[in-house]
Amino acid sequence: MFETDINQTTCPDFLRWIHEDLRPFKVTGITREMVERAKRTAHFRVAIVKGKVYVEKYKKSIQTRDEFTLWGILQLLRRDPGRLPDLELMFDCNDRPVVRLRDYPGGPNATPPPPLFRYCGDRWTMDIAFPDWSFWGWAEINIKPWESILKEIKEGNKGIKWMEREPFAYWKGNPFVAGTRRDLLKCNVSDKYDWNARLFVQDWNLESKQGFKQSDLASQCTYRYKIYIEGWAWSVSEKYILACDSATLLVRSHYYDFFIRGLQPLQHYWPIRDDDKCRSLKFAVDWANNHTQKAQAIGKAASDFIQQDLNMDYVYDYMFHLLNEYSKLLTFKPEIPKGAVEFCSETIACNAQGLEKKFMMESLVKGPSITSPCTLPPPYEPHVLDAFVKKKLKSMKQVETWEKMYWDSLNKEP
Repeated sequence: MFETDINQTTCPDFLRWIHEDLRPFKVTGITREMVERAKRTAHFRVAIVKGKVYVEKYKKSIQTRDEFTLWGILQLLRRDPGRLPDLELMFDCNDRPVVRLRDYPGGPNATPPPPLFRYCGDRWTMDIAFPDWSFWGWAEINIKPWESILKEIKEGNKGIKWMEREPFAYWKGNPFVAGTRRDLLKCNVSDKYDWNARLFVQDWNLESKQGFKQSDLASQCTYRYKIYIEGWAWSVSEKYILACDSATLLVRSHYYDFFIRGLQPLQHYWPIRDDDKCRSLKFAVDWANNHTQKAQAIGKAASDFIQQDLNMDYVYDYMFHLLNEYSKLLTFKPEIPKGAVEFCSETIACNAQGLEKKFMMESLVKGPSITSPCTLPPPYEPHVLDAFVKKKLKSMKQVETWEKMYWDSLNKEP
């Protein structure tokens, strides 16, 4: 332990989901055979042995997801050197989870699921959620590392007072990655009808050529309400939208990342139906414009959560506890894979160029943390988790009831 090692904080409550993600492996533990089966779709294997990182690559990921994910793991070890036990894991950098519950029904003679790390999961799968690459920067679209973005959005929130912002729902993104986003575009203002939404198509190729002048995240808190809608799976945009203190209108999602499960509708965001988006948005904005203090409080609660509970220290603490708890489940002695290469921050950064190098240097952990990671809360008691989930569903049902009453009353008008 370090002489300066102190720990006075308990982790944010959403870190309890670490226990839930690892629950499928609690009974059997994790054998080497289980890890090897996760190789089927993995982009790389990470082995941490005696504090050093070794990587066996299987295929290239989309863009630089793999490089920045590995960079993040290396920064964790720079921040908390000597704290993590030896381990081996498989990582899949694609969007959608693949370890399906229906393929692993359980039982004494059943095949246990392979432990596979990725950026998101859903209720039908058992992939292990891990912070995504963009926390250390997304070079291809000029999105800076999270620590910088957080500060900029915090300042951006001060740019226009909430009541002076455009009283509409705002979204800007790529609609061509998913049908649900193309469906959202039907809710744009037209000559025939105004659904209270202002929706814009983001052309990333054009943005790249023009130097990303129209995609500054910190200057997009100019509307009272911002829409989050997933793409091919969960979307990186989620945390940037929630960081803005404009109230988030969250279109019902099928996928979750590592932190969103800790948020509650009507407290941190307003739920929007995914099967009736336009009418749902119209009602949400009308309700919020008539209850501005409540709507503003929802935006502030989400922004406060992001600034306080999702700062980079807690992102690293999540990574630490997830990997630490995972390592406790291994029933074999981790080894350096035969085809693996040792990775270190200096090697990756030296080979990087342009924005990749810039973002790596910007997100480089300068030295060991003087504090130990926050204290991981215990697993949810079943009744507590059940109550948490029921509260979420009840809030969503409540909004749907309000929506129906709203549209029924409009239809009755002469």
